[in-house]
Amino acid sequence: MNNWKKWVLVSSCLPLALMMGACARQYTAGSMNYTAYRIRNTMPADNALQDMLLPYADSVNKSMNKVIAEVEVALDKKQPESKLGNVLADAMKQEGERLYGMAIDAAFVNYGGVRLTQLPAGPLTIGKVFEIMPFDNILVLQKLPASTVKELLDHIAARGGWPCSGVQFQIRDKKAESILIGGEPFDPNKEYVIANADFIANGGDDCWMMRKYPQINKGYLVRDAFIQYFSRLGQEGKKINAELENRIVNAQ
Repeated sequence: MNNWKKWVLVSSCLPLALMMGACARQYTAGSMNYTAYRIRNTMPADNALQDMLLPYADSVNKSMNKVIAEVEVALDKKQPESKLGNVLADAMKQEGERLYGMAIDAAFVNYGGVRLTQLPAGPLTIGKVFEIMPFDNILVLQKLPASTVKELLDHIAARGGWPCSGVQFQIRDKKAESILIGGEPFDPNKEYVIANADFIANGGDDCWMMRKYPQINKGYLVRDAFIQYFSRLGQEGKKINAELENRIVNAQ
């Protein structure tokens, strides 16, 4: 038995052995040694390993291949605004309102977090949603003063535009201007409820202005919000589509 097979065998059996012994006594690892193996598709297949993993692969593939909705036309990811971005940001806002039971003024999806450049027309599977959002980011809400919202919008403007819902603005000299939130002019004295990924709320993608504000967090993944939103559209017999609405435009 080569080293790779030994490693797989130990990794598979150790948790089971610990679970079987858990009723009698508890064990704590005193030390751990491991070796990293790089797997390439040019390596010969290991039939024994494939047989061992097959039941798990079948289960995962069955879940990932489940069709939850239909995409009417191909949706692209672009800046400053895109149809794919609008769909995802709307999903974030609507699922956030449903989950947290409160109105959300605006929702954002960081542009770099959307990992597909296009959602093709046709059946939408759960696996495809995982391709769009492979990260386990949590959907969180924050109540932000208008000054911080303006900082966030300026940051998004400087990055060329992110998917957003509930907000419109123009980009001029890498700043946000002519801002509307909920169709109303931006109020510098107001507090706004914002939906975001915890990655951004914790300062990710240089959004340091967000870190000092409390988060409303129910541990609900952004990806699950997308799956629920698309599933509901599918159950209602609606196809996934979107229009460009000038949510973010470059000033002339």
